[in-house]
Amino acid sequence: MNRQDKVELAVFSGLVLAGSLARVLLSDWPNFAPVAAIALFAGYFFRSRAVALFVPLTVMGISDFFIGSYDWQMMAIVYGALMLPVFARGVLRRWFSLDNGASPLRATAGLLTSSLGASISFFAISNFGAWVFYGTYEHTFAGLTHCYVQAIPFFRYTLAGDLFFALVLFGSYALAMSFAVAAKPAPQAISR
Repeated sequence: MNRQDKVELAVFSGLVLAGSLARVLLSDWPNFAPVAAIALFAGYFFRSRAVALFVPLTVMGISDFFIGSYDWQMMAIVYGALMLPVFARGVLRRWFSLDNGASPLRATAGLLTSSLGASISFFAISNFGAWVFYGTYEHTFAGLTHCYVQAIPFFRYTLAGDLFFALVLFGSYALAMSFAVAAKPAPQAISR
């Protein structure tokens, strides 16, 4: 196992452990969870898209074991919606690139935009699924609208959780990378 594989295994394990613990410990706060932010970071960090997709799936599986789960249709919709942020990897790699000297403002704007997109897509997909699979709302346009309106208070928590955890993850990564760069010895001058 080479150094990069060891780093990826450690990051995978850390994300799954921290994400599962946070989701279980914060389960009293509706929709305030790290999973979408973890999916964003996994998409950005891991070389393999398959590995990145497996991270939020694993977090959800482990934490749902402790929290309890719901019917399989909604689980499939929620799990799928929480894996979607992985596909923002291209946007994040362009906007949050530490290698090409991206400005902090540009990196933050890209991160906030991606996080907001993850929140909105989760809101739209999960509530559409609730409208389709639960008998709570009439299967009319008015029923769908009512479903989305009733979900707005939960969206605040989704948005807050996604933004908070994305800033923590990407901020920690940027800080760690700046320390790693600072710790590298300066190149030696070649004497002639």
